[in-house]
Parts: sequence; structure tokens; C-alpha cells
Amino acid sequence: MNQRRFRGVYPILYAFFDREGRLDHAAMRAQVEHCIAQGAHGIAVLGLVTEVHRMGTAERQEVVELVGAAIAGRVPYAVTIAEQDPAAQIAFAKMAAGNGADWVILQPPPGKGHSEADLQRHFGAIADGLSMPVAIQNNPVNLDSYLSPEGLTELVRRHANVTLLKAEGASVDIARVLEALSGEVDAFGGHGGLEFIALIRSGGAGLIPAPDCLAIQVALYEALASGDAAALRLAEELHKEILPLVVFMTRSVPNIITYGKRVMAKRLGLGEVFDRARAAAPTSFGLAEMERVFADVLRAEAELLPALNAALRRLARAG
Repeated sequence: MNQRRFRGVYPILYAFFDREGRLDHAAMRAQVEHCIAQGAHGIAVLGLVTEVHRMGTAERQEVVELVGAAIAGRVPYAVTIAEQDPAAQIAFAKMAAGNGADWVILQPPPGKGHSEADLQRHFGAIADGLSMPVAIQNNPVNLDSYLSPEGLTELVRRHANVTLLKAEGASVDIARVLEALSGEVDAFGGHGGLEFIALIRSGGAGLIPAPDCLAIQVALYEALASGDAAALRLAEELHKEILPLVVFMTRSVPNIITYGKRVMAKRLGLGEVFDRARAAAPTSFGLAEMERVFADVLRAEAELLPALNAALRRLARAG
């Protein structure tokens, strides 16, 4: 049985760029500091939110090095690997480990038409080339190729260092995998935490969301982990308050990149947001909706979150 090493909320960072289209190092470091200050249990990079699909290998490496140096070992660090073939993925993962990554997240190969056996061979070859913990990203919503619950179970059983999942399907499917594996794998959910509570109830280890609602989602996780009935009631109320923002952001990848990044810029006190070429431009309606749902989150942080944090502090003192 796998001893759980990684747990909690790992925000996946946005990629901020300067006016010339280069990575904005100061903004990226500020984002790391914000996440740690808000209680993040770890930090992740190079998912769709980080616009990995708009970066070449050199720029992806720049992100890994920059964020690893900014974290400086204060919290665990997870890196998504998006190279085109197993050899390149192994090399990139080893580079990430050299820059502080504690575990890596493997994405399926690009394109459609990969069979379950193809995907198992692909992931297995990479896992066998590494000595660090490996997660499989399984995203039936946003990726062209993915494994069934049965396929995931087989893969984990064949490769000892595949000990994590970035599981972004329906919570009922994730629960089937977790039940079959009986603690052999730790599953982190995605999609902004839309089904966060259901995921943890099914035995999930945590969440990899964008950092839009980080303080609330950290408190939600701690309440769910505590099992305390009063804290759970407060957590469920808070979860309902942030759902409009989560739904708005996660309706599409362009949506979360365009509007989620602007929410994060507001939190960090940044000025103008510079979008990468081919990014969807914000619309006046989209910005108005963003402000409306973000206002709901800010209100929940001001009016409801203090009560949950107070309950968690009481539990910590009592325990």
C-alpha cells in the first residue's frame, strides 16, 4: 500500500508575460509567494493553465527553473511533462528533478487514435526511466486520449513509481479507480475543484486548481481532512459560494487563461496583463461576468472564510 506523501491543494500557476511576450519573472515569483502565503500545500506548473501548449521546450524549462528557485524547497513542487516522445519526457523530468521537482505529471501523447494499450506502453516506458514519483494526467474533458478506470488500474499495478493521478474525469469514475487500488495511488482532482468535496469523500488526496480561490480551497481541504461535522458544514457553504467562479472559468481552456489570469493579476496587484499570441481576447461581457463572480469569492473570503479558519484553529488546538 502506498504511504501518502503528497496531499492538499497544489495551485497550478498562470504564465505571465511582459509586453515583449517573454516570461515575466517578477510576476511569476509574486505568484509563488502569494500561493505560499495563502497556505498552498504544494505548487504545480506547466498544465493547460500555464499555457504549456504555447511554449517551446526552452521556455518550459525556463518556467521550471524560475519557479523551482522561487519555491526554494518550502513546499512540494510538481511539474507537468509535455514533451513529444518518451525519451524527451524522461530527459525533461530529470531536469525538473534537478530544479526541485518532487514529482512529475505525465500527459498522454498528442493526437487522437491511441489505444489503451498504446497509452499504457507510453506511460510505462517513461515511468520505468525515472526513479521519482510519477502521476498520470487523465482528462477525458480536455485531452484527446485518456485511459479508462480499468486501464488506469492496470497501469498503476505494473509500475511501482506510478503512485499519483491527476484525475480530471467524473468523481464517480475516479472513485472506481481508488476503490480498485485500495490506497495504492493518490488522486488529485482538477477542473477548478468543481467536484472537490466529492473527490475527497471518495478517497482523493487533493486538488490541482488554478489559484483563483486558493485560500478558500485550502481551508476546504483542511475541513474535509478533519472530518469535523461543524467544519464540514462551513466548508460546504463556502464551496457553494465559489462555484459560480469555478464554473465560469472551467467552461473552456481559453476562458480560464483569459479571465482567470486577470483575476490572479488583481490579487497580485499587477498592472496590464499581456496575452500571448493566439490567446482569446477578453470581451466587455466576459470581463463584467468575471468581476461579478470574483466579487462573490471576495465576499465569501471576507464573510464566511474567517469562521471556517477559526473552527480549524480550534480543532488544531484540541488535537
